[in-house]
Amino acid sequence: MGNLLKVLTCTDLEQGPNFFLDFENAQPTESEKEIYNQVNVVLKDAEGILEDLQSYRGAGHEIREAIQHPADEKLQEKAWGAVVPLVGKLKKF
Repeated sequence: MGNLLKVLTCTDLEQGPNFFLDFENAQPTESEKEIYNQVNVVLKDAEGILEDLQSYRGAGHEIREAIQHPADEKLQEKAWGAVVPLVGKLKKF
């Protein structure tokens, strides 16, 4: 991290940046460990959320059918059954 800061604050423009950052093998220091663990949990959860978002299909069809046939109780229940789980997902997102 220090190398990156050194390059960003460099005022000697004739000498080009000469640094290597190894992000793949970086390890947190003891003082960074707690934050690293918190961020790691969020990133692991984010993978599942991204998968859910990519497979999200919505309930547009069921909602349209229920709106077009307001007296049909089965369509109303079908729409409600499709919407309720999606609301939980959207809340999580």
